[in-house]
Amino acid sequence: MTKKIALLTVGHPPFDERIYWKFGSSISSNGYDTMIFCSTENINTQKDNISITGFKDDSLKRKAKLNKLFFLIDEFKPDLIICFEASAIIPAYKYKKSTNNKCKIVSDITEWYPENVAFKKKGLNRYLSYIILFAANFLLVNRCDFIIVGEKLKLRRYKLLAPFTSKAIIGYYPVLKFFKYSMPPKGQTAFTLCYAGLINFERGILMVVEAADKFAKLHKEIKMKLKIFGKFQYAEEENKFNLLLKERKDINIERIDWTSYDNISDNLSDVHLCLDLRKRNFIYNNSLPIKIFEYMACGKPFIYSAIKPIKKELNVNDFGVLVNPDNLEEIIKAIEKYYSDYELLIKHSQNSRKEIECCKNWETESRKLINIIRNLI
Repeated sequence: MTKKIALLTVGHPPFDERIYWKFGSSISSNGYDTMIFCSTENINTQKDNISITGFKDDSLKRKAKLNKLFFLIDEFKPDLIICFEASAIIPAYKYKKSTNNKCKIVSDITEWYPENVAFKKKGLNRYLSYIILFAANFLLVNRCDFIIVGEKLKLRRYKLLAPFTSKAIIGYYPVLKFFKYSMPPKGQTAFTLCYAGLINFERGILMVVEAADKFAKLHKEIKMKLKIFGKFQYAEEENKFNLLLKERKDINIERIDWTSYDNISDNLSDVHLCLDLRKRNFIYNNSLPIKIFEYMACGKPFIYSAIKPIKKELNVNDFGVLVNPDNLEEIIKAIEKYYSDYELLIKHSQNSRKEIECCKNWETESRKLINIIRNLI
């Protein structure tokens, strides 16, 4: 009898790159009956043998949403549930206790929780929220049969929180078959920079524009382009950003909407260099970025904020440059380094693609995931 696996999210869209394109696709292609459940979108469909069911009802309180998810998974009767947020463990555990005590629960941890929630609050509420959510997280992860984390730094925390629960690292690396290599265009008549992903001011989009604009002023002989593709997290910031762009006359700024995961590389084909200048707060300074590996898969050298996880993961000098995200002169110098040395640009482009092909790809990571599932059920 075919085993059933449910992927459960309360905070991500159903076609999230990790949930659908990585976990869902790999699990389904290995013969499991796979279903994604979410409380972030009204959806009922099937794609590539993956069933997707979800609802979005802002009038429902948190408890009611979790109960509705419980009824959905109870109807499906899964043998294993993968939860992508801590609160998703609540309906999963309720199902296990009430319907199928043999069901296995896996927690996939890719974010710093509860920091990602508590740190958005201010004053005393920040600390109270942190304490309450940290305690809840401790209780919930210890209800799981297995813990998956995306990187080494997060693993340390869960070794302390759930010392008796089995754990494994499954990285953020890209699905190689979706990312086409494209050599940076030759010639110094045009130079294209790129920023991709979720957009907000903390992720450094203002400094990216400032750096591109200043570089264009220094090199009026070239056609300078900045490609920005993704979506803003906050409407207020997007409105401010649009007003700012009207003042920039020296660069051609191309905006591209959020694109499907399997089409990302198409938007990078004419790009020379990718930038991400996020602020060095606790979360960003201790998180390995997903985008950096997607840039590398497309053969794009990068200029990135100098953060500890990147230094530990990569021999950066072979692929890009790390900078102080608040130092405009340092950023301009890094761009100049690639603009003036095409051979270096190509060398880092080729090194990046080879690194992804060699070992940092989802095709390799997916085998770890399937082995975990087979051992659990």
